[in-house]
Amino acid sequence: MIEQIYRYDRDSELRSTSQGQALTLASDQNVQAASTFLKARALFPNVTAKSLRAVSEIVGSRFYVPPSMLAKILREADPVATVGTGAVRFEGFSACCSAYIRLDLDNSALETEARSKGTTNVDFGPELRGALSTVSRDTEMEISIGSNSVEVVTDGTAYIEKKVPLPLRWVKGFAEVQVAMAGMRPAFSLPKIGAQRFLRGLPRGKNDQRIWVAANGPMARVTAREARGAVPLRGCHRLRVFEPLVTLADSLDVQHNPATGATSWALNFGTQRLWLVLNAEPWRGFSGDGGLLSRMASSVDTGMAAVAAQLNWQDSIEPAAISKTTDLSIESVDVALAKLAAGGRLGFDLKQQTYFHRDLPFDMSKTEGLNPRLKSAKKLVDAGAVRWTDEVAEVSSDDVIHKVAPDEASWRCTCPWFAKNGNQRGPCKHILAAEMELDRQND
Repeated sequence: MIEQIYRYDRDSELRSTSQGQALTLASDQNVQAASTFLKARALFPNVTAKSLRAVSEIVGSRFYVPPSMLAKILREADPVATVGTGAVRFEGFSACCSAYIRLDLDNSALETEARSKGTTNVDFGPELRGALSTVSRDTEMEISIGSNSVEVVTDGTAYIEKKVPLPLRWVKGFAEVQVAMAGMRPAFSLPKIGAQRFLRGLPRGKNDQRIWVAANGPMARVTAREARGAVPLRGCHRLRVFEPLVTLADSLDVQHNPATGATSWALNFGTQRLWLVLNAEPWRGFSGDGGLLSRMASSVDTGMAAVAAQLNWQDSIEPAAISKTTDLSIESVDVALAKLAAGGRLGFDLKQQTYFHRDLPFDMSKTEGLNPRLKSAKKLVDAGAVRWTDEVAEVSSDDVIHKVAPDEASWRCTCPWFAKNGNQRGPCKHILAAEMELDRQND
């Protein structure tokens, strides 16, 4: 676990004013020096308020408890807010890391009074969550993110020092989910009525059975077997968070990553979107996926510093444009972007199909040990345990010789881990070691 201290100058609050209700989210003082990232009025307050509650609900949920572990009080984990040039985003994970949720507010969803660029951790307390549930479409709702002021209030707690244990799973999950999203392709879209009937027809309780969902005209078709055009869904109870919002949405848009089995479900409200990205199984956290490992292990000179210098809170990052500006190859730019994503500096926008820049409020210097497969692979290479002959690598590990060979566009390995997971959760340590040794020989 990474422990990071967050200091808030006050509670987040929803207060009544002469103009209506104003929502102020307390931010961590240590992240950016700017006093205010955003001060704006929500133009569709009922949608925004219900969506923020949904973000908070997912962050406060655990969809799977390992058999070896007793259920315990959820660690406090606050959503992350990003103010960019074209969108305001709130994002977070369930405690088990199998569900990622993000609210994207376009500029047209807000009437902005003051705005800068930055990312912060925000506090969603129980009082705030309760207050958000009372917001209607006629409510005057203002959103302010960020403050470096200190207040002293006797009755309402003016200064709060919060020690938030930050699970390693969150840090890894933020990086890995972007890879899963980058590999997604549109599957189908349901209009409002079809989306309502689909969500209301899901089992009421916890359900870990795999079902297959496809569009049948304007309605959803659910089957127990794989069908053409259908996407897999296991742990469908995770979609329950959409129920209070679906009547306000224009459509439910679904995307699927065939390599990992992850799916994205997005309620589209026109000026704002609420994304829920689900890993293939509710017991499988995004933090355990290894989609970034090969690129992180690459010895290609990526010019990462040059690529990082091009980041300026863009809502759409174009690798070709960065390649032209930096005189780096597209391959080097892609590897650099992957490493920057692993460091929490990039998210992925499924609507635009591009990365966007945001710096997570985490001390990433504490995360060097987050990828045990990568560490193990480096040890194997350093120990001389990898030997390439023709197109096959022999990797000696724990007194066993594992063979790594090309398999279409990827690799296969003879180890038990690969037999169980294949390439769905990234490469095993033996494939990583073989790739690293091959890079070393080609340098």
